[in-house]
Amino acid sequence: MTPPNRRIFIELVGLGDICLLFGSLGAAYALTSIPRFFGIVDSLETRHPIQVFLATLILAVVWHGILRSNKFYRSRRVDGLLREVMDLCLASFLCALSCFAWLRLVCSHSRHSIADLGLVSVVFGVVSFGVFVSTRLLGRALARVFRSKGYNLRHILVVGTNQRAHGFAQDVALHPEWGYHLQGFVDDQWWSEETGTSSAGALLGGLDSIPSLLRTMPIDEVIVALPLASFYQQIAEIVASCRDHGIAVRSIGTIFDLEQTKRTAYLPGGVGTITLHDESWNAWGFMIKRLTDAVVSAAMLLALAPVFLLVATLIRLTSKGPVFFRQTRIGHGKRPFEILKFRTMVVDAEKLMAQVEHLNETKGPTFKLKNDPRITPLGKFLRKSSLDEIPQLINVFRGDMSLVGPRPLPVRDYEGFSKDWHRRRFSVKPGITCLWQVMGRSSISFDEWMALDMRYIDQWSVWLDIKILFQTIPAVFRGSGAV
Repeated sequence: MTPPNRRIFIELVGLGDICLLFGSLGAAYALTSIPRFFGIVDSLETRHPIQVFLATLILAVVWHGILRSNKFYRSRRVDGLLREVMDLCLASFLCALSCFAWLRLVCSHSRHSIADLGLVSVVFGVVSFGVFVSTRLLGRALARVFRSKGYNLRHILVVGTNQRAHGFAQDVALHPEWGYHLQGFVDDQWWSEETGTSSAGALLGGLDSIPSLLRTMPIDEVIVALPLASFYQQIAEIVASCRDHGIAVRSIGTIFDLEQTKRTAYLPGGVGTITLHDESWNAWGFMIKRLTDAVVSAAMLLALAPVFLLVATLIRLTSKGPVFFRQTRIGHGKRPFEILKFRTMVVDAEKLMAQVEHLNETKGPTFKLKNDPRITPLGKFLRKSSLDEIPQLINVFRGDMSLVGPRPLPVRDYEGFSKDWHRRRFSVKPGITCLWQVMGRSSISFDEWMALDMRYIDQWSVWLDIKILFQTIPAVFRGSGAV
């Protein structure tokens, strides 16, 4: 599954934190008097440079371990500011201790006293703490602005309507900057009068309605507020359904008791969560994937600009209608988006679908017809050469798609899915090319196609993406399976 965007961002921040620490160390040198600063620098440069380099590399690793152990790279979406400041203070203290040990090691043969090195370490700790607090406050302010405007939202479904569920919903409603959007509640009845009379969310159905809700609504997480022991069988079935769709499940319920006599706030950290199901791609790898998507798509749009203009001109000259074909497709998390392609069919081709649907050459919900009468002469060439796909680079650059991933399907095809495990393909971003694209395209059956998508999700790595990209080039030239 694709990890949440917040996790990718936090992992990316880790790279900057090490740079901030080394910057703070440089500032500490400068602040502890210029002569002392240049004396220590001279000792670092002239004595055993290889050993100094290795010691510095180890220092960076130690710093990263300290920051990680102090929850720097866990999402702070639900934590209060005081808790984060305490973690920052402890992390800065431990980083200062490790900095002192590093200075003692690399300056062991110099004339500098322990007091000099201790002073640098203390100033470093103070500076690094100030830098961390400043950057985290700025990050919180930016996150609050973006989330309050509807960006970086996590769509959640709450299972249960007890007081714990009500308290959770209240916290979400009172703090839009936390970035949670409550889709509603699921329960066999309103167990808490407070939950039923509040406007936090609607009762969307009973526990048996969860599979259908997962199929029709964009849901990123399911939050279970029911007691785990009392509802064990129902919760096990919920986890199984969410696993098919690639959706995370977390519990804020207790083990045995149904209700709490005193409300405890969930989001500030008063109530911990138990992760019942969550699969994640390697966050570092996924970060590289997104950066690669943005850079490569921008470069290809620039490089293919002449081809882009030529194809657009030919479409204008050879048939009536717009240059681009726009269609709603189902993307990551079952969220709809508008895909861009060069138009290869006559105008209003979708309205003529009923006239050719009985000619469908594939089994399953998808529609493929090799000699579709709606395709224009130029369109047939564009499809055969895959030139009609070029505008999708805009979708990749915007973040709706990836270069590699399961092909995005129209709403019509999605509504025809009969098996929930097929829908796990929507737990990742759709792509321009995929295993299906390089292994036969339309000549592969629907079930084999879905199996290839599951294989891609389960075996994903950066190297697999690179391999698929290189295999796509000869597949395009062969035109195998293209319609």
